[in-house]
This record gives sequence, C-alpha cells and structure tokens, in this order.
Amino acid sequence: MSLISLFGTIVKAHPELVTSTQIDYIFTSIKNHSNRLNEINNVFQYLGHIANVQPDLFDKYRNEFLRLITEQQTVQIFTCFQQYLVASTILHGEKAANENLNLLINLVKSIKNISPDLSTQIFYTCQLIGIRYKSILTTKRNEFIPFESNSTCRMLIDLIDGNKMSEENQAAINRTMDEITQIEERVVHTERNVENITKLVKRQELNVSIWLIYFFLCIDL
Repeated sequence: MSLISLFGTIVKAHPELVTSTQIDYIFTSIKNHSNRLNEINNVFQYLGHIANVQPDLFDKYRNEFLRLITEQQTVQIFTCFQQYLVASTILHGEKAANENLNLLINLVKSIKNISPDLSTQIFYTCQLIGIRYKSILTTKRNEFIPFESNSTCRMLIDLIDGNKMSEENQAAINRTMDEITQIEERVVHTERNVENITKLVKRQELNVSIWLIYFFLCIDL
C-alpha cells in the first residue's frame, strides 16, 4: 500500500508526464496480479488522474476496462473509465460523445445482476457527457426508458425532456455542469501545453519510469 501511495503521489502531481509505454506496463502488471483486487482498485483510482488529462493513452484498453467492470463491478475501476470517457469526449467532440453514450448504454444492458451503485455511476457518466452534448444525448432517450426506476436515469430523462426538476435534482445537475467544466479546463490546459509537456517528458521520463518499475517489481516480491 505504501508503494501504491507513492505511485499516486507521482501521478497526482504530474499526470502529464506518464507515457503510453508506462500505461502499457501498468496494464500488463494488472493482468499479472488479477487476484489482488484491492491493490488493483487502488491503482485504478490513481490512473484516473492520468485519464483526466491524457485520455488517448487508454484508447487501446477499452475492452479491458469493459471486462474488468463487468467481472468486478467496482466503483474504482469504473470511475477511472468514467474519467477517460468524459475527457475523451471533450477532446474529440460529437462523434466521441455518440460512441461513448452507446458504449455506456450497451454496458448497462449487458451486465447481469448489475449493482445499483454501478448502474447509477453509468447513468451519471451519461449525464456528464450529455451536459456537454445534449443534442446527442436526446437521440438516446428511448434507450433510457427501461431503466427509469433508477433515480439518476430518471433525472437524465427529465434533462432530455426539459422537465422542471425538484430543487435537489436541479442542484445535482448544477454540480454535474460544474464538474464537466472543471474536466474541460484540465483537458484543454493539457492540450495547450503539449509542446512543453513533451519536452518535460523527455527530461523526466527516465525518473518516472524507474519509480514505476520499482513499484511493480516490489509488488511482485
């Protein structure tokens, strides 16, 4: 746990320094330690900091995310996936919004005996995307009807229909709007500074790689 905390300290401070090679190494290590769910959950908690600002690093691991979410149904893994999807949507626009909403809808449909917490998180992620791209969200309205007994899904349908909400639900939507604004600022800030970041990565990559490799070698021991 101390090593995981060290990993977290690195990526919380400088998520922009992490490279595709290091993400590949981490996902390989996760596969090799599939029986250590607590540690894996904590690693995904910290990977979320990277997904927030460098979502493209996770594109090739969509299927792995879906497998783990379906099998484990843990909040930590899905939250990282959520951060990836929302940041990816902000970077890539309406096409990504449509693809990601379809992915989320198919996910909630496909998981048998889905936990209430996970289904709520899935619909909340649809809200985050839909706040930014409401016209795309509106085209999915009928897909949400079978799940309207879920309060978050019901709020999503009300958002699409423009229904007047309770003060509590309107406050929740306002918080969602604030969250998507904060994510957008982080993603755009990273994109604008990509040239400086690339130079910094070249200087710092060796140090970061050493810490990450040390981290996973120690777990092996």
